Amino acid sequence: MKRNLLAIVLLSAICTNAQEFGASIDAEVVASQIDGDRFGGYNKFGFTVGGSVHRFFVKNTIGAKMGLRYVRKGSHSEETEHSQFYMTELHYAELPITAFYRWKDFEFEAGLSAGYLLKAKEDTDGYGLREPNYQYRKADVCAIAGVRYNLFGSIWANAQFNYSALAIRKYHSAQDSYMVSGQHNNLLMFGLCYEFSPRK
Repeated sequence: MKRNLLAIVLLSAICTNAQEFGASIDAEVVASQIDGDRFGGYNKFGFTVGGSVHRFFVKNTIGAKMGLRYVRKGSHSEETEHSQFYMTELHYAELPITAFYRWKDFEFEAGLSAGYLLKAKEDTDGYGLREPNYQYRKADVCAIAGVRYNLFGSIWANAQFNYSALAIRKYHSAQDSYMVSGQHNNLLMFGLCYEFSPRK
């Protein structure tokens, strides 16, 4: 009897705590560049898919969020009179952690994302992607700032800016000394999110 009562109490506690959490899935298009690679512009297009859980600490206003997502980013430049062809594709698994503030139909967030490089390919002459001549670091830490807008019900529109806090690759010759701080991922993300716990 005591065991049954204890089980009921524990189950009730778990259900009560679960009600304090929400979850969401999202998908975005990515426009990216790599600062420090001589090529400017958000010309490399990719995507990200993932999900997250969140919890409010002040009712429906202030909370924190943790997610898991796949992101494809990199850099791309077409050959022109003043620039050579270049492309690099970087595939990351990321764990973003942010704090957020909701006001009316808007949500503002900021935080950090820890990333692990799953695969890297590079094309420096237009003959196809292959292993980079100079390796990228496996770990990446990005600063995050973003805003969401509640379109209706559980559907949100997302816009987010990500920038590597640490260099993803150091410069590799004296000729590249202008890259003294190394190369950094720089990307914009736009997409939609479905939240499983709509606001009341």
